[in-house]
Amino acid sequence: MKRQEPPAPPVVLLCGGLGLRQRTEGDDLPKPLRPLPDGRPLLLHVMDYYRAFGLCEFILCVGYGAEDIEKLLLNEFLVRPDAIDAGAGWHRFEAAGLRITLVDSGPRAAKNLRLLDAREHIGEGPFLLGYADVLSDFDLNALVERHTATDGLLTLVATRVRSRFGELVVDGGTTVTGFEEKPQRPALVSAGYFMCAPELFDALAPDTELETHVLPGLVAERAVHAVVHEGLWLPLDTYKDFIDVEELMKREGFPWLEPI
Repeated sequence: MKRQEPPAPPVVLLCGGLGLRQRTEGDDLPKPLRPLPDGRPLLLHVMDYYRAFGLCEFILCVGYGAEDIEKLLLNEFLVRPDAIDAGAGWHRFEAAGLRITLVDSGPRAAKNLRLLDAREHIGEGPFLLGYADVLSDFDLNALVERHTATDGLLTLVATRVRSRFGELVVDGGTTVTGFEEKPQRPALVSAGYFMCAPELFDALAPDTELETHVLPGLVAERAVHAVVHEGLWLPLDTYKDFIDVEELMKREGFPWLEPI
Protein backbone atom coordinates (compact mmCIF):
# COMPACT_ATOMS: atom_id res chain seq x y z
CA MET A 1 0.00 0.00 0.00
CA LYS A 2 1.33 3.42 -0.91
CA ARG A 3 2.25 5.53 2.10
CA GLN A 4 0.05 8.62 2.31
CA GLU A 5 1.55 12.00 3.10
CA PRO A 6 0.02 13.81 6.11
CA PRO A 7 -2.25 16.70 5.18
CA ALA A 8 -0.61 20.10 4.83
CA PRO A 9 -1.09 22.19 7.97
CA PRO A 10 -3.29 25.28 7.86
CA VAL A 11 -1.61 28.67 8.02
CA VAL A 12 -2.85 31.07 10.69
CA LEU A 13 -1.87 34.69 10.04
CA LEU A 14 -2.13 37.42 12.66
CA CYS A 15 -3.13 40.53 10.73
CA GLY A 16 -5.56 42.42 12.94
CA GLY A 17 -3.41 44.92 14.81
CA LEU A 18 -3.33 48.68 14.36
CA GLY A 19 0.24 48.77 13.04
CA LEU A 20 0.85 52.22 14.48
CA ARG A 21 4.65 52.04 14.24
CA GLN A 22 4.64 52.19 10.46
CA ARG A 23 2.18 55.03 9.97
CA THR A 24 2.95 58.52 8.86
CA GLU A 25 0.73 61.35 10.01
CA GLY A 26 -2.79 61.00 8.62
CA ASP A 27 -2.08 57.48 7.32
CA ASP A 28 -4.71 55.00 8.49
CA LEU A 29 -4.08 52.25 5.93
CA PRO A 30 -3.87 48.83 7.63
CA LYS A 31 -0.34 47.51 7.39
CA PRO A 32 -1.29 44.32 5.46
CA LEU A 33 -2.84 46.52 2.75
CA ARG A 34 0.18 48.76 2.22
CA PRO A 35 1.38 48.18 -1.36
CA LEU A 36 4.90 47.20 -2.29
CA PRO A 37 6.51 48.55 -5.49
CA ASP A 38 4.72 46.06 -7.73
CA GLY A 39 1.40 47.53 -6.55
CA ARG A 40 0.32 44.40 -4.68
CA PRO A 41 -0.36 44.76 -0.94
CA LEU A 42 1.97 43.20 1.63
CA LEU A 43 -0.60 40.58 2.65
CA LEU A 44 -0.65 39.05 -0.82
CA HIS A 45 3.15 38.77 -0.80
CA VAL A 46 3.04 37.05 2.60
CA MET A 47 0.43 34.61 1.33
CA ASP A 48 2.48 34.01 -1.84
CA TYR A 49 5.41 32.97 0.36
CA TYR A 50 3.35 30.26 2.07
CA ARG A 51 1.73 29.22 -1.21
CA ALA A 52 5.20 28.62 -2.66
CA PHE A 53 5.38 25.65 -0.26
CA GLY A 54 2.08 24.22 -1.47
CA LEU A 55 0.06 25.50 1.49
CA CYS A 56 -3.49 26.31 0.57
CA GLU A 57 -5.55 26.82 3.74
CA PHE A 58 -5.36 30.20 5.45
CA ILE A 59 -7.05 31.42 8.61
CA LEU A 60 -6.64 35.19 8.86
CA CYS A 61 -7.10 36.70 12.32
CA VAL A 62 -8.31 40.16 11.36
CA GLY A 63 -9.45 43.22 13.28
CA TYR A 64 -8.41 46.70 12.24
CA GLY A 65 -9.31 47.17 8.58
CA ALA A 66 -11.08 43.78 8.43
CA GLU A 67 -13.59 44.87 5.77
CA ASP A 68 -10.87 46.30 3.53
CA ILE A 69 -8.76 43.15 3.89
CA GLU A 70 -11.74 41.00 2.93
CA LYS A 71 -12.50 43.26 -0.04
CA LEU A 72 -8.89 42.93 -1.22
CA LEU A 73 -9.06 39.13 -1.11
CA LEU A 74 -12.45 38.93 -2.81
CA ASN A 75 -11.20 41.14 -5.63
CA GLU A 76 -7.86 39.33 -5.91
CA PHE A 77 -9.47 35.90 -6.21
CA LEU A 78 -12.60 37.00 -8.10
CA VAL A 79 -15.03 35.71 -5.47
CA ARG A 80 -18.72 36.40 -5.87
CA PRO A 81 -20.64 37.58 -2.78
CA ASP A 82 -22.94 34.55 -2.97
CA ALA A 83 -19.91 32.23 -2.72
CA ILE A 84 -19.04 33.38 0.83
CA ASP A 85 -19.94 31.26 3.85
CA ALA A 86 -20.47 33.23 7.03
CA GLY A 87 -21.07 32.79 10.73
CA ALA A 88 -20.75 34.80 13.92
CA GLY A 89 -17.47 36.71 13.54
CA TRP A 90 -16.16 34.80 10.52
CA HIS A 91 -16.36 34.63 6.71
CA ARG A 92 -14.98 31.88 4.46
CA PHE A 93 -14.56 31.32 0.74
CA GLU A 94 -12.70 29.00 -1.62
CA ALA A 95 -11.00 30.15 -4.82
CA ALA A 96 -7.86 29.48 -6.88
CA GLY A 97 -7.29 26.26 -4.96
CA LEU A 98 -7.28 28.14 -1.64
CA ARG A 99 -9.55 27.99 1.38
CA ILE A 100 -9.52 31.31 3.24
CA THR A 101 -11.28 32.04 6.53
CA LEU A 102 -11.34 35.50 8.08
CA VAL A 103 -11.98 35.62 11.84
CA ASP A 104 -12.69 39.11 13.18
CA SER A 105 -11.99 39.68 16.88
CA GLY A 106 -12.03 43.48 16.67
CA PRO A 107 -9.17 45.96 16.35
CA ARG A 108 -7.90 45.85 19.94
CA ALA A 109 -8.04 42.15 20.76
CA ALA A 110 -4.89 40.50 22.11
CA LYS A 111 -3.22 37.85 19.97
CA ASN A 112 -4.28 35.06 22.34
CA LEU A 113 -7.92 36.07 22.05
CA ARG A 114 -7.63 36.16 18.26
CA LEU A 115 -6.19 32.64 18.29
CA LEU A 116 -8.87 31.36 20.63
CA ASP A 117 -11.57 32.86 18.39
CA ALA A 118 -9.99 31.09 15.41
CA ARG A 119 -9.60 27.74 17.17
CA GLU A 120 -12.74 26.12 15.72
CA HIS A 121 -11.51 26.88 12.19
CA ILE A 122 -7.97 25.56 12.68
CA GLY A 123 -8.84 21.92 13.23
CA GLU A 124 -7.38 19.29 15.54
CA GLY A 125 -3.89 18.95 14.10
CA PRO A 126 -0.70 21.03 14.14
CA PHE A 127 -0.78 24.41 12.44
CA LEU A 128 1.59 27.07 11.19
CA LEU A 129 1.37 30.49 12.80
CA GLY A 130 2.85 33.71 11.48
CA TYR A 131 2.54 37.46 11.15
CA ALA A 132 1.22 39.27 8.11
CA ASP A 133 4.10 41.78 8.20
CA VAL A 134 7.15 39.50 7.82
CA LEU A 135 8.88 38.35 4.63
CA SER A 136 11.69 35.81 4.46
CA ASP A 137 13.43 33.22 2.31
CA PHE A 138 13.32 30.68 5.15
CA ASP A 139 12.57 27.09 4.12
CA LEU A 140 9.33 26.24 5.94
CA ASN A 141 10.02 22.54 5.41
CA ALA A 142 12.80 22.83 7.99
CA LEU A 143 10.31 24.16 10.53
CA VAL A 144 7.85 21.35 9.86
CA GLU A 145 10.61 18.73 10.09
CA ARG A 146 11.96 20.11 13.37
CA HIS A 147 8.50 20.31 14.94
CA THR A 148 7.63 16.79 13.83
CA ALA A 149 10.86 15.46 15.33
CA THR A 150 10.21 16.96 18.78
CA ASP A 151 7.51 16.59 21.39
CA GLY A 152 7.19 20.31 22.15
CA LEU A 153 4.10 22.46 21.95
CA LEU A 154 5.71 25.08 19.75
CA THR A 155 8.64 25.30 17.37
CA LEU A 156 9.86 28.69 16.21
CA VAL A 157 12.28 30.12 13.70
CA ALA A 158 15.16 32.02 15.30
CA THR A 159 17.23 34.59 13.41
CA ARG A 160 19.58 37.50 13.97
CA VAL A 161 18.95 41.21 13.53
CA ARG A 162 21.26 43.95 12.34
CA SER A 163 22.03 46.92 14.54
CA ARG A 164 20.23 50.10 13.52
CA PHE A 165 23.49 51.99 13.89
CA GLY A 166 27.13 51.67 12.99
CA GLU A 167 29.13 50.32 15.96
CA LEU A 168 32.45 51.67 17.20
CA VAL A 169 35.34 49.96 18.94
CA VAL A 170 37.15 52.37 21.30
CA ASP A 171 40.40 51.54 23.08
CA GLY A 172 41.11 52.27 26.73
CA GLY A 173 41.68 55.90 25.89
CA THR A 174 39.79 57.88 23.27
CA THR A 175 41.01 56.35 20.04
CA VAL A 176 38.47 54.66 17.78
CA THR A 177 40.08 51.44 16.62
CA GLY A 178 37.24 49.98 14.61
CA PHE A 179 33.94 50.71 12.90
CA GLU A 180 31.33 48.42 11.42
CA GLU A 181 28.25 49.70 9.61
CA LYS A 182 25.09 48.13 11.08
CA PRO A 183 26.63 44.79 12.07
CA GLN A 184 24.59 41.67 12.60
CA ARG A 185 24.05 41.07 16.30
CA PRO A 186 24.96 37.66 17.74
CA ALA A 187 21.78 37.21 19.78
CA LEU A 188 18.91 35.21 18.30
CA VAL A 189 15.36 36.57 18.13
CA SER A 190 12.06 35.05 17.11
CA ALA A 191 11.51 35.52 13.38
CA GLY A 192 7.72 35.30 13.65
CA TYR A 193 7.27 31.84 12.12
CA PHE A 194 5.88 29.11 14.36
CA MET A 195 4.53 25.59 14.15
CA CYS A 196 2.19 24.73 16.97
CA ALA A 197 0.67 21.60 18.44
CA PRO A 198 -3.09 21.86 19.03
CA GLU A 199 -2.40 21.54 22.78
CA LEU A 200 -1.03 25.08 22.62
CA PHE A 201 -4.58 26.33 23.03
CA ASP A 202 -4.60 24.96 26.58
CA ALA A 203 -1.89 27.49 27.44
CA LEU A 204 -3.78 30.48 26.01
CA ALA A 205 -5.99 32.84 27.97
CA PRO A 206 -7.90 35.80 26.48
CA ASP A 207 -6.31 38.35 28.82
CA THR A 208 -2.66 37.30 28.30
CA GLU A 209 -0.25 37.90 25.44
CA LEU A 210 1.52 35.31 23.34
CA GLU A 211 5.02 36.80 23.45
CA THR A 212 5.10 38.21 26.98
CA HIS A 213 3.19 35.53 28.88
CA VAL A 214 2.72 32.28 26.98
CA LEU A 215 6.12 31.83 25.32
CA PRO A 216 8.17 32.47 28.50
CA GLY A 217 6.00 29.97 30.36
CA LEU A 218 6.44 27.32 27.68
CA VAL A 219 10.18 27.96 27.58
CA ALA A 220 10.33 27.38 31.34
CA GLU A 221 8.62 24.03 30.75
CA ARG A 222 11.13 23.21 27.97
CA ALA A 223 8.23 22.91 25.53
CA VAL A 224 9.68 25.25 22.87
CA HIS A 225 12.16 24.24 20.17
CA ALA A 226 13.86 26.30 17.48
CA VAL A 227 15.41 26.12 14.05
CA VAL A 228 17.92 28.84 13.14
CA HIS A 229 17.66 30.89 9.96
CA GLU A 230 20.73 32.82 8.78
CA GLY A 231 19.22 34.14 5.54
CA LEU A 232 16.91 36.95 4.49
CA TRP A 233 14.49 38.22 7.15
CA LEU A 234 12.40 41.34 6.64
CA PRO A 235 10.12 42.42 9.52
CA LEU A 236 8.03 45.35 8.32
CA ASP A 237 7.38 47.07 11.62
CA THR A 238 7.99 50.68 10.61
CA TYR A 239 7.57 52.98 7.65
CA LYS A 240 11.37 52.84 7.15
CA ASP A 241 11.15 49.06 6.89
CA PHE A 242 8.82 49.45 3.92
CA ILE A 243 11.26 51.87 2.29
CA ASP A 244 14.10 49.38 2.79
CA VAL A 245 12.06 46.54 1.26
CA GLU A 246 11.16 48.73 -1.70
CA GLU A 247 14.88 49.32 -2.33
CA LEU A 248 15.56 45.60 -2.01
CA MET A 249 12.83 44.77 -4.53
CA LYS A 250 14.29 47.21 -7.02
CA ARG A 251 17.61 45.36 -6.79
CA GLU A 252 16.53 41.72 -6.36
CA GLY A 253 12.85 41.35 -7.20
CA PHE A 254 11.04 38.96 -4.86
CA PRO A 255 13.71 36.97 -2.98
CA TRP A 256 11.19 35.64 -0.43
CA LEU A 257 9.58 33.56 -3.21
CA GLU A 258 12.83 31.65 -3.67
CA PRO A 259 13.11 29.45 -0.55
CA ILE A 260 16.60 28.32 0.45
